[in-house]
Amino acid sequence: MKYEDMFHVGIIVPDLESGLREIANRFGVTFPDPPPTSGADVLVKTATGETRAEVIGVYSAEGPPFLEVIRAVPGTPWEAGEGSRIHHLGAFVDDLDDEVARLMAEGVELEATLDVGGGMMAVSYMNGPLGIRQELLPGHLREGMLANLRGEGA
Repeated sequence: MKYEDMFHVGIIVPDLESGLREIANRFGVTFPDPPPTSGADVLVKTATGETRAEVIGVYSAEGPPFLEVIRAVPGTPWEAGEGSRIHHLGAFVDDLDDEVARLMAEGVELEATLDVGGGMMAVSYMNGPLGIRQELLPGHLREGMLANLRGEGA
């Protein structure tokens, strides 16, 4: 992974609407108004098993790096403690499987993968000794995702 591949910072909040409002007010960023009320239904695979979860995440209009605000989902990697917390640094990688293997060989844990359909790994969460989580996304999603974030998507 290269630094220029990092495109967002994920922040977990207990309540999406109030979290978006506070982050917008404090950091001068804008989010879709109204925010989404439903999200992606994903299969979350961790070392303790599999579970389905509805994940609602909202990206700032400003970026990169974008701020991604995610509604907390108890019992998943998107668990929130008190208040909010920085959840991950997200980046695109050319070859997701190779990057996961490289990081695991360096002692970084594959914390979770997300399957959004078709059985393909769409996102991987990696976590190392410092507790800094990486969200790795396949590079082929880069242009479409960034175009959507710029409001150019269909």
